[in-house]
Amino acid sequence: MKILWHEKKWLNYFILVLVGSGLIAFLARNDAFLYRQPIMRISQVKNSQSVRTTDEYGNHDQQTEQRLTGKVLNGKYRGETFTLKNTFTESHGEDQQFQSGQDIFLNLYHNKQGQKPTAAFANYKRDVYLFLLIWLMLCSLLLVMRLRGLKAISSVLINFILFLALVKLDIVWNITNFFWIYAAGAVLFTALSLLIVIGWNEQSRVTFAAVTTGTATALGLAVLIMWLTHDSGMHYEALDFATQQPKQLFLASTLIGLLGTVMDAATDIVSTVFELKRSQPEIGFKQLFTSGRQVGRSIMGPLINVLLLIFFTETFTLAILYFRTGNNISYTFQWTMSLGLVQAIISGIGITLVIPVASFLAAWRLEWKQHDNT
Repeated sequence: MKILWHEKKWLNYFILVLVGSGLIAFLARNDAFLYRQPIMRISQVKNSQSVRTTDEYGNHDQQTEQRLTGKVLNGKYRGETFTLKNTFTESHGEDQQFQSGQDIFLNLYHNKQGQKPTAAFANYKRDVYLFLLIWLMLCSLLLVMRLRGLKAISSVLINFILFLALVKLDIVWNITNFFWIYAAGAVLFTALSLLIVIGWNEQSRVTFAAVTTGTATALGLAVLIMWLTHDSGMHYEALDFATQQPKQLFLASTLIGLLGTVMDAATDIVSTVFELKRSQPEIGFKQLFTSGRQVGRSIMGPLINVLLLIFFTETFTLAILYFRTGNNISYTFQWTMSLGLVQAIISGIGITLVIPVASFLAAWRLEWKQHDNT
């Protein structure tokens, strides 16, 4: 009977996920009225004969022109039919091939008063896929982690809103030393995340102290080394679309990434040490400190590998583009990989530093608390 009950429960979960996915897909498919920019649903596609192209570096491709016809779903020209052209390549490096039934954003250009405007492709409407991925992520967290999953979702949502507020504040103030805006935000990120996920208790306070200490020390060492070497080899101008001081943008992004990795390591170590103390109250400071360091050593390797994989993912496509346009390894590394690799190294230093810090703070606090109670 127990097995049948579990099977029925998982069947209900599956139906919930399936029905929810269908409902979200339907709503996202018909939400054009929420957008100000005109949206056209493609009803007919005609492709021309493909043309073979070769650039100056010997890269070969196939180029095809499309004639797209569809109706506008929102705004002033809702219901009207427009025809526009789209050109795509077989490699899809900077373009996209469209099919009938897809929705796209339009730019409308008015030629003369009273005449029908000319339509041009602006962007592809991707909210259906985005909402489905978010829904599946929420379902996975709730099914696997239950209440903790709900807390994690709340933490991510609040931190995302806070991050947008910080960016908006940076834009409005437009000050020179804007790094401190994100530094203050990093402290808020840490405090809110721990408060929501763990709660206001001894464990969250120790974790907060370990995270802030490890993050500040790692970033401080990085800044000191940059100052001593006069930023030799640091091509801050390689940052994409940098509209403010590139170095401060680099440090701000480094701080956010460093905070995430340090918080991951510190949370695992502190929670393990506290749980060990709960299960074995007689254990002392030395054993707790050693256990925390052992946990840190076991997670340090996977975390650093994750950092490197993220680094490879961020730079892979741009590096391939540089190689395909005749650049050598040294030049490609300097302009596509060097800053990302430096950020990964700083985060690795942060993980290494937070292991003894988190282990010591957790063991010391538990030992001090035990002596205080006695």
